[in-house]
Formats: sequence, structure tokens, C-alpha cells
Amino acid sequence: MKSWIIRNNKVKVGVTDRCGFLEPVVFTINGREISPLSIAPWDNEKHDSSIPPMLRWLRNDFFCAPFGDSDFLQDEPRPHGASANDVWSLLNLTNGKIELELSKKIMGAKVKKIISIIEDQSVIYEDHIFEGGKGKIPVGHHLMLKAEELLLLGFSKWIYGGTPPSPIESNDESGRSLLMYPQKFDNLGEVKLSNGEIIDLTVFPSMTNHEDLLMLVSDVTQPFAWSTAVSKNAGWVFFALKPPGVLRNTVLWFSNGGRFYPPFSGRHRNVIGIEETASFFHLGHKASIDKNFLNENGIKTFIELNGGTFHVRYLFGFAHIPNSFSKVQSIEATDDGINIIDANGKEVFTKVNLNFILENIKENR
Repeated sequence: MKSWIIRNNKVKVGVTDRCGFLEPVVFTINGREISPLSIAPWDNEKHDSSIPPMLRWLRNDFFCAPFGDSDFLQDEPRPHGASANDVWSLLNLTNGKIELELSKKIMGAKVKKIISIIEDQSVIYEDHIFEGGKGKIPVGHHLMLKAEELLLLGFSKWIYGGTPPSPIESNDESGRSLLMYPQKFDNLGEVKLSNGEIIDLTVFPSMTNHEDLLMLVSDVTQPFAWSTAVSKNAGWVFFALKPPGVLRNTVLWFSNGGRFYPPFSGRHRNVIGIEETASFFHLGHKASIDKNFLNENGIKTFIELNGGTFHVRYLFGFAHIPNSFSKVQSIEATDDGINIIDANGKEVFTKVNLNFILENIKENR
């Protein structure tokens, strides 16, 4: 793989030609460089040809179309689709922007990727653009954080939280899931385990030797939705912002040594996927566009291409926090950025171009 790289005084980011991974991803926070996203420990190993490129080089963040199993498109059998497995070609490279095009059309659409940064901002902006094409498809970002220290998780207002219809790992010899499947919950701090006990999932990691997954559905009346993770010892807060009318859902993948088969082999530990999607959990193309209990209740689990142009916008970044900072309670817009506010009312300001997210709904009308 090769990467095209851009940088400013606070961010260094690249995009790979294979799979469109973000690589590298380096932030400068309070004068210190950090690389908090996850790279799989099998990165430099040789693999069986049956393992798709996305999994072979699993890292950082990538765009999925479809999100989950590709079980609907006859020309695309690979999990997370061509956007996560195929080749991206460079269209344009400037000091603050990388523009790429996917080598393969998806549902008849050309797909472009634009990664951009702004001087003096610790933020990465991502825009994926479908040009042409028709049909329904689940999409999503597959960002993964490595929890070197305990992470405190926080999310904007959501109207549904639950686990999928069945465990993501159900054979004790090949993998292990510990949550109750299915279940609905109103508080991420009180989620049921399969043994009936209650666990607080606002802290990660909270269990070991397990693979589990759940989904939160954002309140669509918000101008923007957000996900956060606070690392108190490392002194940073991760934040991701999205348009809830496009990426309605947040899939949380708790990966901590619970898959025993290759290439995982029990080695993928302390990784949390904070994956902003339009999907029905992780269950793939067919399950997301067919009738399911979410879209039957007005919660879209896909985007719909109609032959025009469709943008999927998303941004994430990191900000320095004081030692006393706690779990994020809210994020408020300011004239030139956002205030990130913790449970005790402490505020951290960071520069962000919020219009990047707010304009996404207008673009797709």
C-alpha cells in the first residue's frame, strides 16, 4: 500500500490506495504527538487469500459501502464492500486536501473520497460522494480507537439502544460474546449480560476476552450528532460529529480478544469501533434494505441513490483536556468551533468548521 499525506500544525493524515484507509493518523495535542487509532497486530503477516484486503490490513478508519456483509450485490461479495477493499486512485492533492476516486462503481455510482484538514485545527474532515447510481445501500465509517487507558464514552441524544437479534460470536470454540442478544436498553450504563448481570458500557474496556456489538439511534431533530471518548490519563478527548439525517446510527464494536480464529486469534484487544452508519446494526446490505423493526418505525437503515449526487459527510478530531475532565455531557456550537462540556460543567473549546456537517442535509435534498 502507498499513502498520500497532508499535514498542518496539528494533524498529519494520509489515505492508502488499497482500501482507502486513513494512514497515517497523527494528532499533536498539547505539544505531544498521539496516534490513538487502532492498527491490527497482524498487519505485516502473510494471510490466506480468503481473507479480504480490508481485514488483512485492518486499521484506523475506512468507509464502508455497503456497511457489513455484502450479500445483495452480485458483483461484490466482500464484507464492507468495494470502498473498503478495492483500489482508490488519486485525482488531486493539495496542501490541505486529498481527492480520490474508487476504481469500481457501486450500484452504478462513481464514488469519490475527499479528506481535508484546516490550518490550526485538530480535525479530519471526510466527504464521500456518490455520483449517479440507483438503489438502497447501507453505508458507514469504521473508525477504531485503541484503548491504551480506560476510555469514558459519551453520546448525543439517542432514541433507541439495543443489541442485534443474535450474538456476533455464538460458538465458544471460535469466539465469545457476553451481552444479552437481543435486548433494548435506555441507559448505556445499565446493559444486560447474557447471565442476567448488569454492566456499565460507558467505560471501555469493561470486560475481557469477548466480542460484542450494539447500536444507538441518534435523535434526528439535532442539528448534528456526536460521539466522544475521554482518556483522562492521556489527556485527550476524541470527538466525532455527523449529520443525523444521513448517518443516523452509531454502531459500537467492543473487540477485546474474543475472536479465536485467524487472523484475530485472540490478539485484537482493547479496540472499540465507534462506527457512524446508516445501517441495521452490522448485518449487511440485505438486512438493512429489507423490512426490519427500525425502518418499519421510520428509522432509515440505508441511504438511497437516485441518479444524482449524494454526500456522506463526517468529521473527527482530538482536543486536550485537563486531568479533572470527566465524561462528555454535551457539545455546543460556537461561532468558530465547539465547546465540549463534561458531566461537571467543565468546558473545552476546539476549532471546528461545523458548516461542513450542517450543509450535508441541504446537499442531499
